[in-house]
Amino acid sequence: MPRKIILLLVTSLVFLVPVSATGPADAAPDNFRPKNGPTFNSPLGSVTDRRAIFRKILRSVNSTKRGSTIKFFTWNFATSEGATALLRAQKRGVRVKLIMDKQNNKEVPNETFRRLRNGLKAGNAKWPKSRRSWARTCRQSCRGPGGASHSKFFMFSKVGSAKRVVMQGSANLTLAATNNQWNDMYTYVNNKKIWKFTERIFAEASVDKRLKAPFEAIKLKNSDLIMFPLQGKKAYDPVARMLNDVKCRNAASTASGRTVIRIAPDVLRQGRGMSLATKVRDLWNQGCDIKIGYTVMGIDVGRFLRNPAGRGPVPMKHLVQDFNGDGVFDNYFHLKTMSINGNYAGNRSGYAVLNGSANWSSSSARSDENLGVFYTKKRTLRYQGHFDYWYNNFPGTTSSARSTPGTSAKGTTDDRLVFGSGKGAVYEDGTPVSTDGTNPFRKRAKD
Repeated sequence: MPRKIILLLVTSLVFLVPVSATGPADAAPDNFRPKNGPTFNSPLGSVTDRRAIFRKILRSVNSTKRGSTIKFFTWNFATSEGATALLRAQKRGVRVKLIMDKQNNKEVPNETFRRLRNGLKAGNAKWPKSRRSWARTCRQSCRGPGGASHSKFFMFSKVGSAKRVVMQGSANLTLAATNNQWNDMYTYVNNKKIWKFTERIFAEASVDKRLKAPFEAIKLKNSDLIMFPLQGKKAYDPVARMLNDVKCRNAASTASGRTVIRIAPDVLRQGRGMSLATKVRDLWNQGCDIKIGYTVMGIDVGRFLRNPAGRGPVPMKHLVQDFNGDGVFDNYFHLKTMSINGNYAGNRSGYAVLNGSANWSSSSARSDENLGVFYTKKRTLRYQGHFDYWYNNFPGTTSSARSTPGTSAKGTTDDRLVFGSGKGAVYEDGTPVSTDGTNPFRKRAKD
């Protein structure tokens, strides 16, 4: 047979051979490379604004290739799009592991989580035991007593060309985190120490067994990463430690010479909340420039911070929207952050910012939580600026901002303090928050 004909025959046969397991059929559907640093979303405005964090996580899922591993620890998982993306990842050879709080598949049947769990189980049939995937829950805290499985961190062994990607912050992988909440997420790329640390914490959490000393922290050059529960001989409250390092006067990095503290705790209540509030008020009386934006506040904590004695009430705003006035928040500030700019830790131009999943409450101290602390000017001012923008420009319920489907924007801007939680939540004058007896904080005090 002539050589030319042989070459043509071979070339033709190439197109008849099925695509191999490592060929284009298993290629990731996206080519995304996440970058270091914070990402913020807003439930208002464009789809891009709302989905900034969600898109970063989903694009990372879709850019994870065969042989890689994805590990998610999210208090709640409720996104059909996310379930589909994770199942597709497993199908192309990615090992997927997900941990969620059991209450979010018990109080209300979570069909999305169940589809993911059952789909991963069925998909394991084509993979060896070492590459099997799963989705499971923890009864309460995975690594400690009581509390909740409240962590929110997302791990990718490789996303495109980026290795050892870890994202941690305030956002669960839910549509509520996109459409109803302001959230943040900090991304670490190719940091071996962060990766090994979170990998070990995830492995411990996956067993759902109480540890004697679940509190863990690692210190890097310009940051710390901390995991609750707040129990064990080495445990310390990172918020209290940061506040204790503040001096309010003689700051060289602020125009006023006062140390600037911006606090967005989401939930501020119970014994731990009061303890931290006591320190905040003390710093306020010493002259610090302090502002607090919150969602839920304990009655005792709110009255203490609102007391006119000393320098007067600590400046606070209730960063929520309730479009139909039923007492159930439609949109709300869900970040759990604090930034400090000024006389800090012996440096008159000191900077520190905390982010993560932990509310300022006793419940958080018993729960699985992730917290990051960053000691750079760039990160601190980024978070300070984000807080100040929304504190100064937070829209009322009469704004033209997008509301939850089925609600109206007939309410009025209401900046009254809200105290307590559940059906007993009241405004400062004792008026019930909910007009129909609905518990407006059934999820808000936990998520």
